[in-house]
Amino acid sequence: MNSQPEFNLIVIGKRFQTDEDIREENKKNLEQGEKMFHLIENKACVGVITYLPQNPNDLHPWIGLLIIHKEHEKTGIGTLALKLLDDELAAQRIDKVRLCVQNGNDKGASFWQKNGFHKISEGLDQHHNPIAIYEKQK
Repeated sequence: MNSQPEFNLIVIGKRFQTDEDIREENKKNLEQGEKMFHLIENKACVGVITYLPQNPNDLHPWIGLLIIHKEHEKTGIGTLALKLLDDELAAQRIDKVRLCVQNGNDKGASFWQKNGFHKISEGLDQHHNPIAIYEKQK
Protein backbone atom coordinates (compact mmCIF):
# COMPACT_ATOMS: atom_id res chain seq x y z
CA MET A 1 0.00 0.00 0.00
CA ASN A 2 2.73 2.45 0.89
CA SER A 3 4.55 2.02 -2.41
CA GLN A 4 1.68 4.07 -3.89
CA PRO A 5 1.63 7.24 -1.72
CA GLU A 6 -0.30 9.26 -4.33
CA PHE A 7 -3.14 6.71 -4.20
CA ASN A 8 -3.16 6.79 -0.39
CA LEU A 9 -3.30 10.58 -0.44
CA ILE A 10 -6.34 10.56 -2.75
CA VAL A 11 -8.19 7.88 -0.77
CA ILE A 12 -7.31 8.47 2.89
CA GLY A 13 -5.78 11.92 2.85
CA LYS A 14 -2.29 10.87 3.88
CA ARG A 15 0.62 9.47 1.93
CA PHE A 16 1.44 6.53 4.18
CA GLN A 17 -0.62 4.09 6.20
CA THR A 18 0.50 2.43 9.40
CA ASP A 19 0.42 -1.35 9.71
CA GLU A 20 -2.49 -0.87 12.12
CA ASP A 21 -4.40 1.25 9.54
CA ILE A 22 -4.00 -1.52 6.97
CA ARG A 23 -4.95 -4.30 9.39
CA GLU A 24 -8.07 -2.42 10.54
CA GLU A 25 -9.23 -1.69 6.99
CA ASN A 26 -8.65 -5.32 5.96
CA LYS A 27 -10.46 -6.60 9.04
CA LYS A 28 -13.56 -4.51 8.26
CA ASN A 29 -13.57 -5.56 4.62
CA LEU A 30 -13.10 -9.26 5.39
CA GLU A 31 -15.95 -9.12 7.91
CA GLN A 32 -18.20 -7.92 5.06
CA GLY A 33 -17.20 -10.98 3.01
CA GLU A 34 -14.50 -9.45 0.84
CA LYS A 35 -12.18 -11.90 -0.93
CA MET A 36 -8.50 -10.96 -1.12
CA PHE A 37 -5.91 -12.32 -3.52
CA HIS A 38 -2.21 -11.60 -3.14
CA LEU A 39 -0.30 -11.30 -6.39
CA ILE A 40 2.96 -13.21 -6.01
CA GLU A 41 6.00 -13.02 -8.24
CA ASN A 42 9.25 -14.80 -7.36
CA LYS A 43 7.88 -15.54 -3.88
CA ALA A 44 7.24 -11.83 -3.17
CA CYS A 45 3.89 -10.09 -2.90
CA VAL A 46 3.78 -7.49 -5.67
CA GLY A 47 0.11 -6.56 -5.43
CA VAL A 48 -3.36 -7.23 -4.10
CA ILE A 49 -6.77 -7.54 -5.73
CA THR A 50 -9.96 -7.76 -3.69
CA TYR A 51 -13.63 -8.14 -4.46
CA LEU A 52 -16.87 -8.20 -2.53
CA PRO A 53 -19.23 -10.85 -3.95
CA GLN A 54 -22.29 -8.85 -2.88
CA ASN A 55 -22.06 -5.22 -1.85
CA PRO A 56 -24.73 -4.62 0.83
CA ASN A 57 -25.51 -1.20 -0.68
CA ASP A 58 -26.62 -2.42 -4.12
CA LEU A 59 -26.29 -6.24 -3.99
CA HIS A 60 -23.81 -6.25 -6.91
CA PRO A 61 -20.28 -7.66 -6.83
CA TRP A 62 -17.61 -4.97 -6.48
CA ILE A 63 -13.87 -4.88 -6.97
CA GLY A 64 -12.59 -3.23 -3.83
CA LEU A 65 -8.93 -2.75 -4.62
CA LEU A 66 -6.32 -3.49 -7.22
CA ILE A 67 -2.94 -2.18 -6.22
CA ILE A 68 0.43 -3.08 -7.67
CA HIS A 69 3.74 -2.29 -5.98
CA LYS A 70 5.25 0.75 -7.68
CA GLU A 71 8.33 -1.24 -8.79
CA HIS A 72 6.08 -3.67 -10.69
CA GLU A 73 3.77 -1.19 -12.44
CA LYS A 74 3.37 -1.42 -16.21
CA THR A 75 4.53 -5.05 -16.29
CA GLY A 76 1.09 -6.50 -17.05
CA ILE A 77 0.50 -7.83 -13.54
CA GLY A 78 -2.61 -5.70 -13.02
CA THR A 79 -4.13 -6.81 -16.31
CA LEU A 80 -3.31 -10.44 -15.52
CA ALA A 81 -4.84 -10.11 -12.04
CA LEU A 82 -8.00 -8.67 -13.55
CA LYS A 83 -8.16 -11.53 -16.08
CA LEU A 84 -7.86 -14.08 -13.26
CA LEU A 85 -10.58 -12.30 -11.30
CA ASP A 86 -12.78 -12.26 -14.42
CA ASP A 87 -12.31 -16.04 -14.65
CA GLU A 88 -13.22 -16.43 -10.97
CA LEU A 89 -16.38 -14.35 -11.41
CA ALA A 90 -17.36 -16.25 -14.56
CA ALA A 91 -17.00 -19.55 -12.68
CA GLN A 92 -19.50 -18.15 -10.17
CA ARG A 93 -21.82 -17.09 -13.03
CA ILE A 94 -21.38 -13.41 -12.17
CA ASP A 95 -22.02 -11.40 -15.32
CA LYS A 96 -21.14 -7.88 -14.18
CA VAL A 97 -18.93 -6.22 -11.62
CA ARG A 98 -18.63 -2.68 -10.31
CA LEU A 99 -15.92 -0.56 -8.75
CA CYS A 100 -15.24 3.01 -7.82
CA VAL A 101 -12.43 5.36 -8.75
CA GLN A 102 -11.74 8.39 -6.59
CA ASN A 103 -11.83 11.69 -8.44
CA GLY A 104 -8.25 12.65 -9.22
CA ASN A 105 -7.09 9.06 -9.72
CA ASP A 106 -6.64 9.51 -13.46
CA LYS A 107 -4.20 6.60 -13.71
CA GLY A 108 -6.78 4.27 -12.13
CA ALA A 109 -9.64 5.55 -14.29
CA SER A 110 -7.55 5.04 -17.43
CA PHE A 111 -6.66 1.45 -16.44
CA TRP A 112 -10.27 0.48 -15.79
CA GLN A 113 -11.53 2.08 -19.00
CA LYS A 114 -8.84 0.26 -21.02
CA ASN A 115 -10.09 -2.97 -19.46
CA GLY A 116 -13.73 -2.58 -20.50
CA PHE A 117 -15.27 -0.68 -17.59
CA HIS A 118 -17.54 2.29 -18.24
CA LYS A 119 -18.75 4.99 -15.89
CA ILE A 120 -22.36 4.54 -14.76
CA SER A 121 -22.72 7.10 -11.96
CA GLU A 122 -21.03 9.20 -9.29
CA GLY A 123 -21.12 9.20 -5.52
CA LEU A 124 -19.02 9.23 -2.35
CA ASP A 125 -16.81 6.45 -0.98
CA GLN A 126 -16.63 5.34 2.66
CA HIS A 127 -14.09 8.12 3.31
CA HIS A 128 -16.52 10.69 1.80
CA ASN A 129 -14.34 11.20 -1.28
CA PRO A 130 -16.13 11.98 -4.57
CA ILE A 131 -15.98 8.94 -6.84
CA ALA A 132 -16.96 7.70 -10.27
CA ILE A 133 -18.69 4.31 -10.28
CA TYR A 134 -17.72 1.98 -13.11
CA GLU A 135 -19.25 -1.26 -14.32
CA LYS A 136 -18.23 -4.03 -16.67
CA GLN A 137 -20.67 -6.48 -18.22
CA LYS A 138 -19.27 -9.89 -19.06
